[in-house]
Amino acid sequence: MMNKMLIGVIAIAVALIGTGCESTTNGSADLDQPFVTPVAAIDGGTLRLSWNAIDGAASYEITAGDSVYTTTADSFDITVPATTIEVRAVKGSSKSDPAMVSCKVLESTVEFFADLDGTHANGFGFDDDGKVTACTLSQYPGQYMMDFYGDSAGGGIRLNRAVVTQSAFGNALKAAAASYDDATMADPLGTYSADLVVMVDSTYYLRLSADTTNTWGEGDNFAKVRVDSIVGAKISLTTAYQKVAGLRWLMK
Repeated sequence: MMNKMLIGVIAIAVALIGTGCESTTNGSADLDQPFVTPVAAIDGGTLRLSWNAIDGAASYEITAGDSVYTTTADSFDITVPATTIEVRAVKGSSKSDPAMVSCKVLESTVEFFADLDGTHANGFGFDDDGKVTACTLSQYPGQYMMDFYGDSAGGGIRLNRAVVTQSAFGNALKAAAASYDDATMADPLGTYSADLVVMVDSTYYLRLSADTTNTWGEGDNFAKVRVDSIVGAKISLTTAYQKVAGLRWLMK
């Protein structure tokens, strides 16, 4: 009888030891979530991610749109536009909670009146969150918010950069070859203009920067705009603003 009880105790102990070993082998130890810093690079066509090294991590998994990448480094460059990027620490079959990086543009609409008398008083600007608003040079704080304005000088309705106050950052614009929805990345600098004649249902890229040269910088912001209607002097626009400084991605 004693031998049977001893055998039973040994069997239970072996089972418990086996269970513990399996759990350790499967890598159930928790991994911290990475802290990710995104910075635009290479003329704004690339998003460079960097993060803190995670104790116990063997690699890192980056998910950008439909693409999944793996690296053992603590940084990675994403070169194809994506709205959301996730970074996870990985060890065996274990993964940390994802660090999320949003690259979605902020979309908003605006109506304003093109200037018809040459004073350039009416236009639009973007606030710190990227929302567009109509503004005028004759009212505070509108004169400090105006990035672009409309006029009819030389025939047609034109959009012009509003480099008229030290606080205005509208710098340049360019016609987009793609439709508004298909325009996923603003063109590189070099061929942007100070003003353009605009047409209904056409799409344009906007650059906002304190630097008035055609040199890209991490302090730039990019947006796209669709002209929804022009009725007399009234212009209606839909805009999509990239909040990540320097990044030319324009994904909705």
